[in-house]
Amino acid sequence: MHTERLRRRSAGNFSQIMVLVEGCEIAKDAVTILVTRCLNRSGGGKRINETPIKRHNGGNKMSTQKYRTWSRIFLMLMMTVHVVTWYTFGIHGVGSIGIEAFFSGLSRGVINAGVIFWVLVFISAIIFGRAFCGWFCWFGGYLELIEWGIGDKWKIKIPRRILLYLGVLPFVGLALKAYSALLAVWIEKGFPAVFTFRLADVEPWGGQQTGISILLTAILYGPVLLFFFGRRAWCRYLCPIGALLKVFSTVKISGVRLVNNECIGCGKCNRACDMQVDVMGDLNTHGEVSDSACIVCLKCTDTCPTDSIALSFSHLNASLPADSATRAEHSTLKRRKRSAFDIAITVIWVGISLSFFFSGMRAVAPQEVKVIMSVGLLLMVYGLVWAIWRARNKL
Repeated sequence: MHTERLRRRSAGNFSQIMVLVEGCEIAKDAVTILVTRCLNRSGGGKRINETPIKRHNGGNKMSTQKYRTWSRIFLMLMMTVHVVTWYTFGIHGVGSIGIEAFFSGLSRGVINAGVIFWVLVFISAIIFGRAFCGWFCWFGGYLELIEWGIGDKWKIKIPRRILLYLGVLPFVGLALKAYSALLAVWIEKGFPAVFTFRLADVEPWGGQQTGISILLTAILYGPVLLFFFGRRAWCRYLCPIGALLKVFSTVKISGVRLVNNECIGCGKCNRACDMQVDVMGDLNTHGEVSDSACIVCLKCTDTCPTDSIALSFSHLNASLPADSATRAEHSTLKRRKRSAFDIAITVIWVGISLSFFFSGMRAVAPQEVKVIMSVGLLLMVYGLVWAIWRARNKL
């Protein structure tokens, strides 16, 4: 009987590992596409003076976005299989790969699945920037699914507000998470003298999530944020992982870059960007998309009618024509207009969040309150500031 139990457990662990291997195969295919597109646009400046201009065909555009879609769908299925096999069948071969597992492992001196996973993600950010967010993040895939269902199918007008200073919020969230889960432990207990290897160190979800907290996450972080703040609102304004990847992406090797001098200044790249990056402005100033909000989804390259931008390892000697540069400057001025509105939202949100954290309320708060804290607080502060703004304008 004992031998039979060991055999079943070994088979279960093997099945979990095989699921991860299959996921790596999908990731490998997606990375192959990214590398191929980089290499196709690297190695000299031949495209700058090439005539006639080579246009994208519909098949290439579709294949890129199809691979993005299928990579996220498969990763969501992997996450589901992982949770089901862990909690339903008791198969504990590989533990959590969440960012909490990463901080927890480092704080206790354990190299777990989360530490290995996120080290690989950080390396990918150095090479490709935030491609993980655009190609492999399962939650980003869920958000795009919600956007497709609500925005496109229900014909709801999704706002495209650009609240510049709200970009500070995810860094505050990251700092609080890193302090509570990592730095505070090191300060109290010291840096681990020895690191041990244990893949199944932390259970999925950290054992903290409840059915209600998962439901609140699915509703608040998806449809509600989409309705008030537009596409990818969580990624732009609140995601601490995105903030962490921004740090690594500042030294990225590749990038979405200008590859010829044929830009007509149509602005399609700006309109296609779900992260609301000023693509034209960056191309005009730097010759590449330098904004760390870029998730390398390549929608801008797919919509460019002149193939003027592409993912590339090389810096080509290309620039915007005079007319296009003028349009880019005007677009940047409109998009980068400073507003006391989002400054007020940012200051109030940061102040309340810091008070909630350092007062000790977070330590005793139930998981449901922690889940709604960031999004719910942002919505309440936004509504309050908007009401005050409207009342002030009427005076």
